[in-house]
Amino acid sequence: MGSRGWKSFLVVLACSLVCTGIGWADTIINPDLYSELGGGWEEYTVKKGDRLPAIAQRRAMRWRVLAKQNNLKNPDTLKPGTVLRLNNTFILPNDLTDGLVVNLPELAVYHFENGVLRRRYALAAGRTDWQTPTGNYKILNKAKNPTWRVPISIQDYMWAKGLPVVTEVPPGPKNPLGAYWMATSAPGVGFHATIKPWSIGHFASHGCLRMLPDEIEELFPLIEVGTPVKIMYKPIKLAVTSDNRVFLEVHRDVYKKAPNLLKDVETLIKNKQLADRVDWRRVHQVVKERDGVAEDVTLYPPRAEVLSPISNRLYSGEIVTKPVDPPLPPEVQPDIKKKPVAPSGS
Repeated sequence: MGSRGWKSFLVVLACSLVCTGIGWADTIINPDLYSELGGGWEEYTVKKGDRLPAIAQRRAMRWRVLAKQNNLKNPDTLKPGTVLRLNNTFILPNDLTDGLVVNLPELAVYHFENGVLRRRYALAAGRTDWQTPTGNYKILNKAKNPTWRVPISIQDYMWAKGLPVVTEVPPGPKNPLGAYWMATSAPGVGFHATIKPWSIGHFASHGCLRMLPDEIEELFPLIEVGTPVKIMYKPIKLAVTSDNRVFLEVHRDVYKKAPNLLKDVETLIKNKQLADRVDWRRVHQVVKERDGVAEDVTLYPPRAEVLSPISNRLYSGEIVTKPVDPPLPPEVQPDIKKKPVAPSGS
């Protein structure tokens, strides 16, 4: 075996040890029950040049989910002036009160400061054959207009593919790190801008966490060296809100770490003694669709309070174009066949 062959073997061995060690020991199902929501329902008016993937990307959504929510038969052609109605409700993780929380199946990072969510950003994460590790880390250093020193593992990949082997890429339009880099204590893994913004919302990197250039530009000055970073792999999130409603959020298991999501969800709900409080038909539907949107699965949701109880821990910078009320659940939908009756006392 040549020198490069040995290098490749050692890299694969090291990755195997990392992925089967403490990093992956982080449980797939969070033993803690969440209690707060973010995001919500909104309306967005399509502008000239808008494309569905970009609109969804800004909200850490998949464009196919947004197309389904609006019954779009041809999502490639959006007419300016069209009003899209979308739901990007998400369950707020409480795994850190200060720092960055990444949930890989969600392809999103949460920035918390003094217990308040400043903002949620979309990500690209490691592809299936180059997975981003999980674990508790911290920000080691930051750089603006960084030079990319190509890791040996990626040099080996270039060599194996017959590509020119590059050891360094200076700042500029060809640098994959873009204009901002924040290294974590996970070896070789950091947050950075990208020259491939279309990759955000996909598992497309060599383990790093890519962000949209303007969004990491916003985040970069807010993060100090030493900031805690938690990277977790949780395709399932469950919450009971302050008004006793149960919300379930299920994402695709791209890394295949949860081979039976339905069983995992059923176990989680039963362990939290919520089995008699959920609509199991709705639970199964949410698991089947795996849209990554927090859905109300309460068996008998309160009649009076229809609007999602969005957390008061949200920073005012959370981007919402125009909030709207969610659709009424079936049991509170007006019966248009019946003549309306004036309420007593009116």
